[in-house]
Amino acid sequence: MHGRVTDGERPAYSSVLDLGTEQVKALVLELHEGECIVVGVGRALCEQHDSRAHGAVADLPTLARSCDRALREAEDMTERHCDTQVVPDCAVVGLPNHVTTAQTLSVTNQRSNPEKRVSDGELTELLKRAQRLALRQLGRRIRHIQRAQQEEVELLETSVADIQIDGRRVTTPLGFRGRRLTISVSNVVVSSSYLRAIEAMTEELGLELMATASGWQALASILSEKEGICIDIGGMASDVVVVRNGKAWETASIPLGGRHFTRHLAQTLGLSWRDAESLKLAYSRGRVQMPAEDDVRAAMSRVLDAWVGEVEGTLRRLCGPASLPHRFCLCGGGSSLPGIVNTLRSYPWMERLDFSRHPEVQLMQPWEIATVLDRTGRLADQQDISPMAVASYVMSGDSKTDPLGRVLWAVKRPPIFTGRGGNA
Repeated sequence: MHGRVTDGERPAYSSVLDLGTEQVKALVLELHEGECIVVGVGRALCEQHDSRAHGAVADLPTLARSCDRALREAEDMTERHCDTQVVPDCAVVGLPNHVTTAQTLSVTNQRSNPEKRVSDGELTELLKRAQRLALRQLGRRIRHIQRAQQEEVELLETSVADIQIDGRRVTTPLGFRGRRLTISVSNVVVSSSYLRAIEAMTEELGLELMATASGWQALASILSEKEGICIDIGGMASDVVVVRNGKAWETASIPLGGRHFTRHLAQTLGLSWRDAESLKLAYSRGRVQMPAEDDVRAAMSRVLDAWVGEVEGTLRRLCGPASLPHRFCLCGGGSSLPGIVNTLRSYPWMERLDFSRHPEVQLMQPWEIATVLDRTGRLADQQDISPMAVASYVMSGDSKTDPLGRVLWAVKRPPIFTGRGGNA
């Protein structure tokens, strides 16, 4: 099943699987109207499956074993917080960002009679036109990424990201007058073969796949200000998403993450990989003493300078005619590295890119996700943001039940899209 969970499908308990490139995280949720309570947490290192392949999972049994270990740990923990052990029959899966593509497109209609109120028919026709253009543009982007590959994709999520009348944001334009009606539609697509592999994996684990979710949109949905630049710093990459009105507007992945920081530390200080990783983690926790601390700080400063340069280049490619949001929100295990926040804060952003003011930088915190309550006390830092965001997002409703969302889902898709998403 695609998308999010409707009220009619909501069970009492559910598992969440967040598929990272280096670690699988599992949660057991007790579900209530308007919130979910975490009663179990589990983690398992990903064995050496091809975690960044864009097609089907190269080693499905290996990934399934990692998921099983994480789920068992989370289920065992439920005995401490419930009357008995909870083993949910269903799961929601947060897909890794590298197997999905997210994009938002805005279309403006110059109305010939601005005194006429916007009707349902006019809105529906503009929605259809916007979605046709959005899917066509997204199809071209996917073909460019794939180049020689002929892999099919399918629509994972689609929704209205924004509606404006003469530059004023409205929930619905029906009944409003104005000259310019602008609609922005947000779409996420996923590799069909990868999605089939995830469906097969959950079946092998004995779970009903209740929903799948885009990590891009899940992160975008939890920002309290609804605007910002989220950077999820993982082991293999840093995923960047520009968020506007609570939606993933533009997305990109930078091939620099925690592993690259470790490799640079090993090369600079002449250490083995294992020793460099241990030193990096100790440095992150403030456990490195002088004078070694100065050596680590100098080595990390050089790699962070390269990293922030890549962030700037990525934002330059992503920024459109509007100013970039003036808030960086960091999550992922790599964001706890000392120096990352200060590197972003001290960078001359106003001289390089179009920000309305010098951006603020903040580390995202688990307790800021108001709809997910942690009874275990185990969700404590930035690496826990992603599974909590998936939990919050998939339980918040499904665009297929929304009248505007149904219009978007019904639009015929280009040939690169398969029909399993419900083509009209």
